[in-house]
Amino acid sequence: MMSWFRPERLTAITALAIAFVSSLTLLVSTDLTHASQHKRIRWLFSGPGLAAIAANAEASGFLVNREPFVTTSRNVGAVPPDWNAIPFASFTGFLAIKSALELGTLAKDAEGIIYDNENWQFTPVEEQHDPASYEKLTADLVHSHGLLFLAAPAVDLVSALAAENRMTTYDTYLRLGVAADAARYADVVDIQAEGSECDTTFYANFVAQAAAQARQANPNVLVLAGISTNPSGQQVNANDILRAISATRDSVDGYWFNIPSPSDYCPSCNNFRPDIAIEVLRRLSTQ
Repeated sequence: MMSWFRPERLTAITALAIAFVSSLTLLVSTDLTHASQHKRIRWLFSGPGLAAIAANAEASGFLVNREPFVTTSRNVGAVPPDWNAIPFASFTGFLAIKSALELGTLAKDAEGIIYDNENWQFTPVEEQHDPASYEKLTADLVHSHGLLFLAAPAVDLVSALAAENRMTTYDTYLRLGVAADAARYADVVDIQAEGSECDTTFYANFVAQAAAQARQANPNVLVLAGISTNPSGQQVNANDILRAISATRDSVDGYWFNIPSPSDYCPSCNNFRPDIAIEVLRRLSTQ
């Protein structure tokens, strides 16, 4: 046997090899974690919250060239052009979308349409009971006009789909494949999970499962998750929202950042808190 191949030398070589593989594994793991933390977030802002972010010089600066999705409405002023934003028109029912497209009343700058179907007075009952069919109808109609389609079925639709079910709302949403049905024909899908954001573990598990269902139905869909400064009237702070984002960065492409104020669309909402959203954006910008 050659002298360099003594057993003690083999042992040393083996130890070096193991150390090298371990170091490489740690390096790859660290790089993946770093990449996850700095993965670009796609945002969606709407309503008074969008107007407040646009009007705040510091917050506006965080969105330069970030291409956020924004909703167009009479209540929203000019969106800073350096955002390179993608304007969407938001609707709560298929017939309203159909009417706007047929009558030519859609905002001229709209590049896409949001179908925000929920278990509320603004979405027709027949659409609440058959969201999958109406999401396909909407997708076909929107795409025929050369527009992007963002599907955002609310978790509370399960009240119309399976009122007798004894499982939790979130479990039923997953069991029924609501996210998959929404994503199948959409360009973007939003998982309206913000009602559970205070429980970070629950929120992360639900979002991960719903996002996986969405991508299985449509590997090309962009997946957003809902976060909110006042989810269904719950009191939250920037730390709550940042924990929810940190726990789901690997699961989704971005977030619909709801910054609600009391209205017919959110009767349980409390004070308007754009300051919380601005703090979240500020702290994310330093990561």
